[in-house]
Amino acid sequence: MKREPSDIEKDPVWELLRESSAQRPSPSFAANVVRAARLEGQAKPWWKTWLIPATAGATLAGAAALVAVVISFQAGSPTGSNRPVANREAPSASLADLQDTVETEVFLAASDHLGDYTDDELVSMIGF
Repeated sequence: MKREPSDIEKDPVWELLRESSAQRPSPSFAANVVRAARLEGQAKPWWKTWLIPATAGATLAGAAALVAVVISFQAGSPTGSNRPVANREAPSASLADLQDTVETEVFLAASDHLGDYTDDELVSMIGF
C-alpha cells in the first residue's frame, strides 16, 4: 500500500516528533561509545556455548565407553586355558576340480541367457 505525502504529514507520530526538542549528543559521545565497547569485550558466539560443552561431554562418554569395552574383553578372555585347538584339514579338492566346477557354473548361467551372447563368445566359453 503506497502512502501519499499528505497521509504522512497527518500521522500523529510525526506531529509528536515535530513538537519535541532537538537533542544534541555531547562532544565526547563517540569516544564514550568506543570505550564502552572495548570494556565490554566480545561476546562468545552462540555455537561455542553449545558446541564446546557438548564436545567435552562426548569425549568423556567415548573414553568411558572405551574403558568399559577394554575391561569387558579382559574379563571375558581366559588366561591360560588348556583347551585344545581344533585341527583343520586342508581342502581335498584340487585346483582342477575347482576349475571344472567354475566352468560348469558359467555354462549353466550362459545357457539361461543364450540370446545375450554372440556365437564367438559361446565358442570361446566352450573352448573350441
